[in-house]
Amino acid sequence: MDISKTTILGNSSVGIFALSTEKYSIVPFGTKEKTNEILRETLNVNVIQTTVAGSVLVGTLSVGNSDTLFLPNNTSDKEISIIKETLKDNVEIIELDSKFTALGNLIVMNDKGAIVSEMFEKKAISQIRDNLNFNVTVGSLLGSPLAGSIVMSTNRGALVHPLLSEEEISEISSILRVKVDVCTVNRGIPYPRVGIMANSKGAVIGSDSTGPESMRIFEVLLSP
Repeated sequence: MDISKTTILGNSSVGIFALSTEKYSIVPFGTKEKTNEILRETLNVNVIQTTVAGSVLVGTLSVGNSDTLFLPNNTSDKEISIIKETLKDNVEIIELDSKFTALGNLIVMNDKGAIVSEMFEKKAISQIRDNLNFNVTVGSLLGSPLAGSIVMSTNRGALVHPLLSEEEISEISSILRVKVDVCTVNRGIPYPRVGIMANSKGAVIGSDSTGPESMRIFEVLLSP
């Protein structure tokens, strides 16, 4: 297990531009091959290059785990085809029926649980629940609907905003069934997912992250 630093499209906010799970990473067109190689080697995943809904903000607009990938309903057929070409039938691709498209900001999930923003329409929440094989919790964190930005989770651990209460941290740990701790990334940014792409095999973080930030991320997401 390893931790690496990089940028995507010259930006340290790697989690805004890309998505990683246990099986795959999705990055925008224009991502340097050096970065793709870092993802392959550090996370041991297939790397898919595409846009989502015509945007390079892949990590903001999509969210997934080993079995399911949620995309906004304005994702094009061509974009879905590019993703399917690599994932085959191993991952179910769901176009979420919602007016909200920043799915990565509104949902946090691993292979064990999910926290979904209360902003979503009832039909969207039902669709999410119908396509996941575990309990889905609907709510807010820090009084904010942006659960996906406040929490970054893998199957080994979760990193959260430093201002979350002990009660919220305990609840997140119970829902996602992993150890949880606070952290910042990219020199003090308190929204972990913005600067982290990770799975149980490794972590790729924004190049602006400090030594202490890297150590905290490694301890929570990768250490035994």
